[in-house]
Amino acid sequence: MLSLSHIAKSFPGGQSPAVNDVSFSVSEGETLVLLGSSGCGKSTTLKLVNRLLEPDSGDIFYKNKPVRDWNLEELRRSIGYVIQGVGLFPHWTVAENVGAVLRIQGVGPADQDKRVHDLMEMVDLPWDIFAGRYPEELSGGQNQRVGVARALAADPELLLMDEPFGALDGVNREHLQEELIRLKGELKKTIVFVTHDLFEAMALADRIAVMHEGKIEQVATTNELLNRPATPFVRRLFEKPARQLTLYNTSRE
Repeated sequence: MLSLSHIAKSFPGGQSPAVNDVSFSVSEGETLVLLGSSGCGKSTTLKLVNRLLEPDSGDIFYKNKPVRDWNLEELRRSIGYVIQGVGLFPHWTVAENVGAVLRIQGVGPADQDKRVHDLMEMVDLPWDIFAGRYPEELSGGQNQRVGVARALAADPELLLMDEPFGALDGVNREHLQEELIRLKGELKKTIVFVTHDLFEAMALADRIAVMHEGKIEQVATTNELLNRPATPFVRRLFEKPARQLTLYNTSRE
């Protein structure tokens, strides 16, 4: 579904590349989490996929076609994008925000209403209660649900999620993580999810790509990262959860 090969990106004034020789692939239906601290290059990597930024070197393939060869509008319509803070239009209702892409695509009013209705129900925002509300009338978690529904409106094959739950409190964050796991099982979407939260990565990922200072340290399953870390950085990062898991297993014996 997605493949990055030796991608590099620098910004004026930067002391080192923001993204430096990054390579990984994502299979159809897989959730890959880009995990790393602030400034490690994970959000920059995500923006290179849908060409919000252009790489200095390297190649990105989406559905076996270089992204630079895609029509930009077509590319972005086929890729859902969810960010922290959502970016909803404050003067539009929830239903209008969710249906924004459908209106751009010229979907008829009846089909548009049905799709928006179904999406709102899917993300646990019942149409009868929330369709006519405005973003300021919603909680942070509810606004994030609207953002996810909007990103799914055009039925994208690939979903990019850039720390979508980062600003939420712990309870709302955990609830939305559970909702995403449920949606992932239902929709079978390919997802690239960015987070700095180690336990969020472990909860959501099929595989985790650990980033540090613009480079990929290791791409592996949680079990492999815990038991066979490839670098000293990965070993230090997963030391605490590895100890906790050992204590948990010991307590059950």
